[in-house]
Amino acid sequence: MEQVVTSMCGVCPAGCGAQVHLVDGRISRLTPIKGHPYSVLCSRGQRAPEIVYAPERLLYPQRRIGARGEGRFERITWDEAYETIVAGLRRIAETWGPEAVGIYTGRGNFEYGLNEMFAPAGTAESSANAVLFPFGSPNTSGVGALCYVSYGMIAPRACFGTYMLDMEEDLDQADLILVWGENPATDSPPINLVRLKRAQQRGARVVVIDHRRSETAQALRCEWVGIRPGTDGALALGMIHVLIEEGLYDHAFVVEWTHGFAALREYVRAFTPEQVAAITWVPADKVRELARAMATARGCAILTYTGLEYSNSGVQAIRAVFTLQALAGHLDRPGGKLFKMRERLRLNRLLTEPPPGPKPIGAEEYPLYYEVRREAHAALFPRAILEGKPYPLRGLIVSGASLITAWPDPDRWRRALAALDLLVVINRFPTADAAYADILLPAATQFEITSYGIHNGHVQLRRRVIEPLGEARNDYLIFAELAARLGYGDRWPQSEWAMVEYALAGTGVKLSDLLAHPEGITYPQPPRRYEKYRTGELRADGRPGFETPTGKFEIASEWFRQHGIEPLPVYTEPREGPLGRPDLTAAFPLVFNSGARTHFDFRSQHHHIPGLLRHLPRPLVHIHPADAAVRGIADGDEVLVVTPRGAVPFFAHVTEDILPGVVEVHMGGGGPLGPEAWQRANVNALTDPENCDPISGFPVYKALLCDVRKVSAATSPH
Repeated sequence: MEQVVTSMCGVCPAGCGAQVHLVDGRISRLTPIKGHPYSVLCSRGQRAPEIVYAPERLLYPQRRIGARGEGRFERITWDEAYETIVAGLRRIAETWGPEAVGIYTGRGNFEYGLNEMFAPAGTAESSANAVLFPFGSPNTSGVGALCYVSYGMIAPRACFGTYMLDMEEDLDQADLILVWGENPATDSPPINLVRLKRAQQRGARVVVIDHRRSETAQALRCEWVGIRPGTDGALALGMIHVLIEEGLYDHAFVVEWTHGFAALREYVRAFTPEQVAAITWVPADKVRELARAMATARGCAILTYTGLEYSNSGVQAIRAVFTLQALAGHLDRPGGKLFKMRERLRLNRLLTEPPPGPKPIGAEEYPLYYEVRREAHAALFPRAILEGKPYPLRGLIVSGASLITAWPDPDRWRRALAALDLLVVINRFPTADAAYADILLPAATQFEITSYGIHNGHVQLRRRVIEPLGEARNDYLIFAELAARLGYGDRWPQSEWAMVEYALAGTGVKLSDLLAHPEGITYPQPPRRYEKYRTGELRADGRPGFETPTGKFEIASEWFRQHGIEPLPVYTEPREGPLGRPDLTAAFPLVFNSGARTHFDFRSQHHHIPGLLRHLPRPLVHIHPADAAVRGIADGDEVLVVTPRGAVPFFAHVTEDILPGVVEVHMGGGGPLGPEAWQRANVNALTDPENCDPISGFPVYKALLCDVRKVSAATSPH
């Protein structure tokens, strides 16, 4: 018998509205909720039954019985698991101090209620988990240490005094849209692709700036401007040069509302279109044309994200793009970058203060990251584990993450995890990290929990669709009980419904109404107003301007200056690039890029799901026909991608949809599930843990040097 439950998709935390069809109590398929703000189900959501009922699911707590790395475990009870964890944490704290234990949370822990309830105080948003703060450890960290924070927090705070959480692009009114280092077609959900198609239908011009003709560019059949990875900041500065030299910038805005324009004018003199063309591989005429198009557009929106984060000047490149958009006259104006209304509906967060005592690992090295996140920087965890600097890290909880596949130098991470006194891994499936765990805990999928979500005033319950399989538990409840076992469970609601009620209390949103409307309710939002910097709506003191040290849009960031960081959005040539390291180009002549998302996996997840795997059965390296031809490589050939760090096997995808001289290498391989080809293909054996953006600490994933070499039968790693 079929039953339909109205809820959200539970494959990832995006919160897409879904009708979940059950047959005999099992999920059979999903269909979108018509009219829901997130009503697009991606290919992963469509394979939900395969994911939920995959035989590889972790369903019971387990304890290691073999050597670390062997992956041999025995089933135990939840009580035994908690007793082992609590005893291990206390033993480490007694020997080394409570700061010697930490927690790392990944994309698998992005469930909205979990993040909002366990957030560190002093943050606008966070995916880190504060459960160990009352225990005395400041060392919470997570995937924010390598994703989003450059774009979403550091760069916008420097320019605008606020965060991207409080901003949006007005795609519905823009007549020019730049998709710059972002790929909405593979987003979760791909809702912006739908909006871009609507924009095209009403006549908007869409330009994709990327080293690839991305899935978005292909879906929209729009203009593609190819760019050398890691040089986006130079392109933005070159376009600013054109705006200034041709007098096309918004003079009134510059005079009244910016700080640092004179210094910027002087700095960008060197970024002529011809010089920028030599750096970026974007033709000089295209640099001029794009700048003029921005200046004359009624509204220009810019979608950008991780494509700009992973270079040596990631934060500064993003600031340069923000500055370009503002100078062209598209800040808080129709069709541009908008500040959301302050009085919009918000739900409650439960914030926990960090403990007194030592600062978290990485706070000294990456102070801006620490200021906006109030957490440790995981890039430095291996040093703390293996070298005891700045102090020892001896215990770690890893939840919804895969450190070995996410960070550069996986061998070093393996050594680090093997050296811990306690490692707890919480996940839905085995990960590369799990082989080193002392305790494995089974997490429920988001079809098996109760929670909530909000999308621009649309509030919906995440209704439990099925009971948790085996003994799997909601991540939220796992941590709430850990807090209780450590003696401070009163700090967090101890049930799912209590957590939901905490989030809604005093907001005007009633639980009874949400129960009556499982599709969610869209609450009235304040009417949109523009140029709010003129009316005092952006500052806490109600004065006109921006919430920055000068009260202006800071081209020159005084926050940066206070920390000894260059205040202008300067360009830094990729440290390991054809211009930065010409001595390497004979052996490694291609520009290496990784991290582009696909429709058929989710970072390191789902390589064992048959319905997804058949679309992407092998890890690929995208290479231009000209580069393939000189290497004797044909489409489908097994190849080695080689960098100064090592060589990893992939399979060639020969395509015109990438710039000559550049390759795109699939990320996410290296886990224990799926075909051997995916298990061998850990792209981070090729990246460099010492090569990062010095402001954010983010690794350089997108601007390195490599070569691609055909594998003969004699040299095949099989």
